[in-house]
Amino acid sequence: MPHLTTRSAVRAIDGITTRDELARHLADAARIELSTIPPYLYAAYSIKTSGYSQWAQGASAQRTLIGIAIEEMLHMALVRNVMTATKCEVVDGKEFRFYSEATIPTYPGDMLHRVPPLTLHLQRISTAAVEGFMEVELPETRQQQASKPSDDEYHTLGELYDAIGKGIVTLSDQIKWGPENTRWQQQYQRGYWNQWGGPPKPLPVVDEGSALDALYIIVEQGEGAPDENEDSHYQKFTRVRDHVDGIGVVYDDSGKQKYTIDSGDDAVWPVVTDPKATDCTGPVQTLAQLSDAAYCYVLALLDKLYQTPADDPAPHTADPKSVRYGLERGFVAAMQGVLSPVAGLLVSTPLDGGNAGPTFGYHDLGTSPKQALIDLCTDSKLMAAYPQLGGADGVLHQIKLLPEFTI
Repeated sequence: MPHLTTRSAVRAIDGITTRDELARHLADAARIELSTIPPYLYAAYSIKTSGYSQWAQGASAQRTLIGIAIEEMLHMALVRNVMTATKCEVVDGKEFRFYSEATIPTYPGDMLHRVPPLTLHLQRISTAAVEGFMEVELPETRQQQASKPSDDEYHTLGELYDAIGKGIVTLSDQIKWGPENTRWQQQYQRGYWNQWGGPPKPLPVVDEGSALDALYIIVEQGEGAPDENEDSHYQKFTRVRDHVDGIGVVYDDSGKQKYTIDSGDDAVWPVVTDPKATDCTGPVQTLAQLSDAAYCYVLALLDKLYQTPADDPAPHTADPKSVRYGLERGFVAAMQGVLSPVAGLLVSTPLDGGNAGPTFGYHDLGTSPKQALIDLCTDSKLMAAYPQLGGADGVLHQIKLLPEFTI
């Protein structure tokens, strides 16, 4: 891949001048990327698709949102790759982990270092919700900057990544680059699949140029860039807001959609805002806990990936004996085969004040994440209330196929 930084200069601002500062900024960037995924997925899961055409004027809103969320996972991995290559994985004396109560965001919650403040929610899809997503991905050229923010505050994600890029350039002479020093075989560089997103894939970081390339990909996909080859997240959210990527059916010659993201309960599940597993009782609470556990399993699996070299077998070799390959496949399987169907059950379950929803909270997985999922899913009261979790192709079957690893 060519060094894309030749087309996007790093902002020359005073800021990151030490490795500790770079580590803190990278950790916060990873937390920010992680914080956007649950709101995007929650809005996607709130869309009723059964019985309605998912193909309105453009792509479906649900497909667009899920594709963006998967790209945010790519951004998390790219940031972590930079952290690994620059040896910035220890932050304030503790090794950074995705699966950590200190890392996993809670909702409602403010985006880190964002000015003006921007609060994120888990909420049903609507014009207001999507416009909030557009604020997350706001292009820098659209922001009226009356004054320069402080070194730890940013109007846009682009400003944050510009500061990180400048810090990498400043500190480059202190970093031992090269394949032999950057642990590139333990970085996330394959096993990525997104049928609803753009072409960039995980990028191993081995030198200053590839580190800046990784940051460029994140900004290009999110806000957009002058030479972009695909629509940015901001542009995709604009299409959802404008009902181009919709959730209804075209029923007359004018192309008017019968249902939109603001059509109410006919088209969108009436899920509650910012749900917590502790707000539920009985089998619904256990189902919400299973949702949290599946989400945390994915994050713990990503942490395990960064501890497992990819040098044996050779890249792209589907060797079932390869621990690394099994973890990579498990990442996709856990999202699609466990988290998504559990979320589908939650959003269709009525509660007082609205329907339940996936809670995306921290769950203690103990030392064996897979066993924690099995224990929750085999709860007798849960299985009695939601028998569809069992069966030949149910969630329990999918869990049993997931890779085992210890924390």
